[in-house]
Amino acid sequence: MSRLGVIAIVSLPLGLAACGGGGGGTNPPVPGEVMFWQDVAPIYNTKCVRCHQEGGIAPFRLDNYADAKNYAELEKARVAEGTMPPYFMVNDGSCQSFQDDVTLTAAQKAIVAAWVDGGAPEGTPVTLTLPPQPMLAGAVDVTTPLFSPVEQGGALAEHDEYRCFQLDAPVTANRFLTGYAVTPGDASIVHHVLAFVIDPAAPGQGQRTNAAIMQALDDATPDRLGWPCFGGAGDGIDASGVPVTWAPGQGIVEYPTGMGVPIKATDKLVIQVHYNLAEPSSAGKSDSTKVHLRFADSVNREIAFSLPDPFLDSLASATPDSLAAGQANVAYSWTRTGRQIGIDGVPSVDLVAVMPHMHGRGLRQEMRIGSSCASRLENWDFHWQEFYFYKTPIPMTPTSQVQVTCEYDTRSDTAPVLPGWGTRNEMCLNVLMVALPPR
Repeated sequence: MSRLGVIAIVSLPLGLAACGGGGGGTNPPVPGEVMFWQDVAPIYNTKCVRCHQEGGIAPFRLDNYADAKNYAELEKARVAEGTMPPYFMVNDGSCQSFQDDVTLTAAQKAIVAAWVDGGAPEGTPVTLTLPPQPMLAGAVDVTTPLFSPVEQGGALAEHDEYRCFQLDAPVTANRFLTGYAVTPGDASIVHHVLAFVIDPAAPGQGQRTNAAIMQALDDATPDRLGWPCFGGAGDGIDASGVPVTWAPGQGIVEYPTGMGVPIKATDKLVIQVHYNLAEPSSAGKSDSTKVHLRFADSVNREIAFSLPDPFLDSLASATPDSLAAGQANVAYSWTRTGRQIGIDGVPSVDLVAVMPHMHGRGLRQEMRIGSSCASRLENWDFHWQEFYFYKTPIPMTPTSQVQVTCEYDTRSDTAPVLPGWGTRNEMCLNVLMVALPPR
């Protein structure tokens, strides 16, 4: 790392230092007077450098002047349109309040714009302390085998393969999963990663155990590792939980303090990897993905997950739902009760986080619980997905009415867009992380 990689905060407060060279006080920043080190670097260091540093998940660095200047016009555009930093959940009080908002204020956006418009001057170099990259301390890893996916074809997964791999749970005693992270072996072909918790002795479909079903699925393709698994851990397998949901842009996921997912020493983990092979350059590529898991001996409350997507579920009907082609904005809505999405057997749960998911046509998504707005995501970007944690969890009961509306841009399509597992199909999913009642 260069001499610019260690940065000591100057005496001015972060994010307010920019007022010095940028016009002073509350006056608008003046192009040519806004300097990188005095004005812009403190903003980047607070809001951007956690990802934009060497080893971070962002594709380039913003912790030094040379790189920041090189990408100045791009950053100005992204900051202005609100796509960087990548926090897309509305968090202005109009629809719940969420944690860890990294969006820039209007004043900070104006400072970045004035710096770029003034020729991106450097100013006097200072030292700032880089924010540490997020770490999942104490994690253990499970790794999928090296695998070369191939396109499955068909209207619902034309350029995709879903493959499941059975792994031992990395615990020697019953414990609780409290956080995770995922490192794809080849991020260019990994669309998403799910981890299912499977009790091999539990019954699946057809009076067979999960172990017997998994063995049969694996035996069906003896020349290839794992088995095909559109929609779950595999046909007929009964999973007890889905504690890992990873998609591009997601960093470390830490469950709320004192909460976790039970994992037994006898459990198996089935890792589902969705490989996207739409780009010609993907042909022949291989992947071995690491899933990093952190455990605790005990928790106060258990976490469970629901992944409802009635748009995708409509594939089971004779006439699946679809999106009209050639529209700048086409909406799809679904409504389900809490019981229909899996809240049953308990009087209530607390919704602690949500993770919206669509594919490339997505524009925005809103979820309502009863008459209240529960989440509203704008400027959907497939490449930056994450769990958004509520400051105050939302109670949900089996009779709660949950409505999700997804909006899409289908102007590049000439035929109705079907739901499906393929990257070029669409979904209308909101992953719900809920806390069960205290023990």
